[in-house]
Amino acid sequence: MADNDILARSRDAGADAVQKATDAVDQFVSQLNDASDRLNKRSEDQVRQAQEFMTDAFERGRKATERLVESVDKELRSQIAALRKEMQQLERRLNEAGRRAGVPTARKAAAKKTAAKKTAAKKAPAKKAPAKKTAAKKTAAKKTAAKKAPAKKAAGR
Repeated sequence: MADNDILARSRDAGADAVQKATDAVDQFVSQLNDASDRLNKRSEDQVRQAQEFMTDAFERGRKATERLVESVDKELRSQIAALRKEMQQLERRLNEAGRRAGVPTARKAAAKKTAAKKTAAKKAPAKKAPAKKTAAKKTAAKKTAAKKAPAKKAAGR
């Protein structure tokens, strides 16, 4: 019986050791899971914070771009308005100087040109073919004169 008693105690001791090891492993795994969960939560928080930061940065950049575009647009409109005003003043001064000199204003001259074009369009055009031939002859005469001119300069030296 003593052998049975030793075997029973050994078996009980082995079972207790296995149970303690199993409990220790379970506790370690539980702690590891808790640490992993905390790490995952921190990672998720960091990802969320990074996303919020990027969203805020993009929003600030978009707003800054809109303000810049509005500012440039406002400045361009202001410059264009000032330029128009200067052009009108210049036109008035030129018209005044033209009136003093007896020259018709730009608007009157433009109106006369338009009327002349309308009148010319109604009339039948004259024959222009002979005029083209004389222009071609003049061009040939100019070319001949141009060729002779360098020869005279060379002879004069």
